[in-house]
Amino acid sequence: MPRVATGGPLRRYNVGGGRSDELTRTFLPFLALVSILSSGCMGGAGAKKDAKAVQKVERGNVLVQVVETGSLEADKTVEVKSRVSGRVKHLYVDEGEMVTKGQLIAEIDPQETLLQVQQNEAQVKGAQAGAERQAIEIAQRRVTAANNLDKARSNLRQVQMELKVQPNLTSSSLVSSKSALDGAKQAYDQLVAVTQPNSRTATEVALKDAQNAYGNANNELKRQESLLGQGYVSRRDVENATLQLQLAETKLRNAQEAWNRTAESQRLERQQAEERIKQAQAEYDRARANTIQDGVKKEQYLRAVREVSDAEAQLRDVSSLRAGLRQQNAQIEQLQSVLRDGQRQLGETKILAPLTGMVTKRAVQEGELVASLNSFSAGSTIVKVEDRSKMVVKLSINEIDVAKLGIGTRAEVTVDALPDQKFDGKVSKIAPASTASSTPGSTGQGTDTVVKYEVEVVLDQSIESLKSGMSAKCTMKVVDRKDVLRLPVDYVGKDDQGDYIMLAPQNKKDPKAKGTRVSVKLGAQSSSFVEILTGATEGQEVVKPDYKGPERKGMMSFGPDE
Repeated sequence: MPRVATGGPLRRYNVGGGRSDELTRTFLPFLALVSILSSGCMGGAGAKKDAKAVQKVERGNVLVQVVETGSLEADKTVEVKSRVSGRVKHLYVDEGEMVTKGQLIAEIDPQETLLQVQQNEAQVKGAQAGAERQAIEIAQRRVTAANNLDKARSNLRQVQMELKVQPNLTSSSLVSSKSALDGAKQAYDQLVAVTQPNSRTATEVALKDAQNAYGNANNELKRQESLLGQGYVSRRDVENATLQLQLAETKLRNAQEAWNRTAESQRLERQQAEERIKQAQAEYDRARANTIQDGVKKEQYLRAVREVSDAEAQLRDVSSLRAGLRQQNAQIEQLQSVLRDGQRQLGETKILAPLTGMVTKRAVQEGELVASLNSFSAGSTIVKVEDRSKMVVKLSINEIDVAKLGIGTRAEVTVDALPDQKFDGKVSKIAPASTASSTPGSTGQGTDTVVKYEVEVVLDQSIESLKSGMSAKCTMKVVDRKDVLRLPVDYVGKDDQGDYIMLAPQNKKDPKAKGTRVSVKLGAQSSSFVEILTGATEGQEVVKPDYKGPERKGMMSFGPDE
């Protein structure tokens, strides 16, 4: 709670340990008058002031608590309603009775619902019979149309295969004959341009080599014979040269024969290659003449396609009838859904307890009509069941006090109906959004909006004598500091330098004597006391700080102790 800078004309009043802004605004003028009267200073602004009051720094408790009154309610409360409209046939429980989850507590007369279910069953059967008759007719027509379509497709497949094969045959024949012709020409060209020249070149080279070797051997023999005549070589050297000449002559003769054989062989090969070209050209000409069959097969194919199209059209007529049958089946499913809903409602004519607890209210009697719970109606409440195994107190707390609370804050609960008993509890819920209420303004004109929040305190234990709706007071201790240094809030001031106290002067009777300012550090603070953490010691005497507020006029002219 915000501390009052003491020395002000009026002090802040607190109710139950927690600030009540509504009461403060309403009764502030009255409290001020009482304060004035109780001070014994009815002489007005000119009354003589007493000496400054002295207060000692002492040890004690600083308690900050929030006290609020609310209503006691069960943690779980259920209004049992029926999902079926009708007359209550039986009601098996009464107020004050305990029920268990799943227990039969009431029964709605099922006759009206049963009649509706029977009507729905008859509609479903009639729709199913009509669908079966239409299905048989469609099946017969479909068989005929399918057979015609199968015949047309079979003929189409046959013609299609022939048409597919014929171009392939024609093309294959053309390609094959053309390929053979091209191959024969290429073989001839290769033979003439590459193979035979290479072979002829090899034999020509061998022939030339033999001719050169023969010439060299002949020259060598002549040289040796000339040298023999001059006596430079022996007869044996001439004989060797003669032998080499004979060998060269043999090789020359063999090379000449090989050249002759190669020439004849190449002539025959060229003749054979030319013959193969003539045969390939004849095959290619025949393949080109057979292309006329492609047009014939294509005409047969087009005729078969038209026959298939006609058969498919007949089958589509049957498919349209099947679409109508599907629509009728959809209507049957819709009727079956209505039937299942009726059967469900028939089963829900027996009302079962949704939870274990006590029947706290019996809203109807046997024979009364009740409305069903649906999207258009909230339905009629049959009984109200409460689970009192856990009880909560619902409070409405102003924004100043609710800021001090948190989930888990402990609370002491007293119930007006049970004054001799106290219950422990804790804050279990603080509403995230506020609720606004209006109170009379302090001036008597208009209203002031008080911001409040819904708070729930759950009791640690519940007893049978606790009932919903009982008034309960919750005392929630926010701060509870024991045996700490403290001073009344009026003896602590605040200025630009921070919190401070005024130590009492040595001569307390001298009205002009001034105290000594001492800075202090504060701790917890209640409506009456504030904890002193540092800056003061136990037993020190202090006086109230001087008033530093605005100039006082009228009622404001009274001093802080008046």
